Amino acid sequence: MKALRRIPKHASLWFYVLAVACIIVQLLAVEYHFNKIANVHWLSRLDVTTVSQLALNAIADAVLLMSVYLLLPPKRRKWCWIVLWLVMVWCLAQLLYMPTYRDLMPFSSFLLVGNVGDTLAKSIMGSLRVSNLEVVLPPVVLYIIYRVWLKRGIDNARCTAWQRVGLFLLSLVVFAGIRLGVTAWHYSDDDDTHSLAEQFTNDYGVMWTSQGDYVNINGAVPYAMYCAYTSIFNKTTLTPEQKNEVTQFLNDQPQVDEEYATARGKNVIVLVVESLNSWVIDLRLNGREVTPTLNALCRDTVNNLVSTRMKSQVKNGRSSDGIFMYNTGLLPLVTQVVVNTYGDVPYPSLPKILGDYDSFYACCDEPNLWNVEKMASNYGYSNFYGKSEIRDAVNSNGYLLDKALLEEVVQLIPERMQPFLALVATAGMHHPYGTPMEPETWVQQTGLYTREVRCYLECANAFDTALSQFIESLKSQGKLDNTMLVIVSDHNEMVDDAPGGRPSIDREGDNCVFLAINSGQNGRIAGPFGQIDVFPTLLELLGATTSKWNGLGYSVLSNDVHSVATSPTSTTGGGTLLKRQQQAWTISDMIITSRWFDKDDK
Repeated sequence: MKALRRIPKHASLWFYVLAVACIIVQLLAVEYHFNKIANVHWLSRLDVTTVSQLALNAIADAVLLMSVYLLLPPKRRKWCWIVLWLVMVWCLAQLLYMPTYRDLMPFSSFLLVGNVGDTLAKSIMGSLRVSNLEVVLPPVVLYIIYRVWLKRGIDNARCTAWQRVGLFLLSLVVFAGIRLGVTAWHYSDDDDTHSLAEQFTNDYGVMWTSQGDYVNINGAVPYAMYCAYTSIFNKTTLTPEQKNEVTQFLNDQPQVDEEYATARGKNVIVLVVESLNSWVIDLRLNGREVTPTLNALCRDTVNNLVSTRMKSQVKNGRSSDGIFMYNTGLLPLVTQVVVNTYGDVPYPSLPKILGDYDSFYACCDEPNLWNVEKMASNYGYSNFYGKSEIRDAVNSNGYLLDKALLEEVVQLIPERMQPFLALVATAGMHHPYGTPMEPETWVQQTGLYTREVRCYLECANAFDTALSQFIESLKSQGKLDNTMLVIVSDHNEMVDDAPGGRPSIDREGDNCVFLAINSGQNGRIAGPFGQIDVFPTLLELLGATTSKWNGLGYSVLSNDVHSVATSPTSTTGGGTLLKRQQQAWTISDMIITSRWFDKDDK
């Protein structure tokens, strides 16, 4: 017992070294899991150079984060635990976020306190893994060591103010030295770099890589600094050259072609389906169709446009990004969530362009989740119906959120003036997929694939049944023939499961669904094309020929679209449009961050 109570020599130094090591372990765990999930090419070239760069980044970050410990007086050094617990929370949030989003969680998302609720809780519980202990155990063990052996020694240590300041400044020098050295090392073979200073500035000024790639290259602390800067100063002032670039790009965008206005004057229901993968279409389990209604719609190309090769272009906003693209024709931000950071920016949108349409937005979400009610108003929808309006229907349907939502929409439709525009965002197929439905369904009883895949397919089957009932209700109301029903995925899901874990019908795993039923156009769209192309396609079908804004995509009707830029650096397909599709990411970023459509600034 006396040995346990003995105060070790140099307790302050021991704690500092252990705390730095703790943070290094946590940051490297985040790096490893990010690269394993979303950036496999890093692991495929895991050589001494790559490992050294990652390790040096983590060391530099840990040294800087613990510099506050060196600066504080001994009796105040307990406050450094705030830093250690915050690092743990950040790292744990990343490990929970990555399996679904394939990237690190942007700092702006931590500000979305309105997202805290049932959906987030279920998502967190579904994402917990034993590997999460890698970032939880180190600070917990350190805290035990601190309380049992080191605290008294740290509190009683002698350290003058000058010594503390000197050590603090030394830690800044160490951080800056490692940071500059790693940057020079990483870009030493970059032929496009004219100087180290230029590349260093470019990396910190324009982050076109993913969040995780940026941390791979530059470290977590510089990433936090960048995010803090962009969150505080979230309005970009464009140079004359940049304004000219945006103007020229918009002037070169094709106009709406009157020839394809076959749905002019019809009602429009845009059904944005949560996590609808193309690989569920025509999937059969023991000979039985999982989505018979969707299958039938996809087979019938008379008066319908059909595609199962639309590529997801969402980023960290996920569902909100998909809805943003369908409503505005703009691409999402790579580094921030649009609806959080730029939710108050005025945008041209589908409801505003179709000004005479009676419009409403319906979803299963709380009004403040991803700022959904605020964005509905910003998009120009006359009415918003969220979870509070359909609570009774949701409660009576249990797991069947989509059934509850679509039944509520059916009740709302007779109240609308015609033509009307309805945006309906489902939630029944949302992650996680760990809990089977009750009572057990035929999908679960097949025992095929993994339990997670079966749970997802149960949700898909439940949506498909609700969709069938919804279409029948529109028929009984006499509304179907005069309504264009647009069914689109908000994003794809479960793309990385091995063929043994999920059906391998769509081996790419990244294809989404686009259907325009009763559109007046016939055919199957070969693709690939992007979510950004839906906006101009809808404008063309609805004959919005007077609109000055046609989005940054291309109508799949009047343009030969065979490519898509899924990010500023990732593309699929080929053709003459590909270069402009990549440029559109830069143009969209400048439009959003400069608040291009704010009349007060014009």
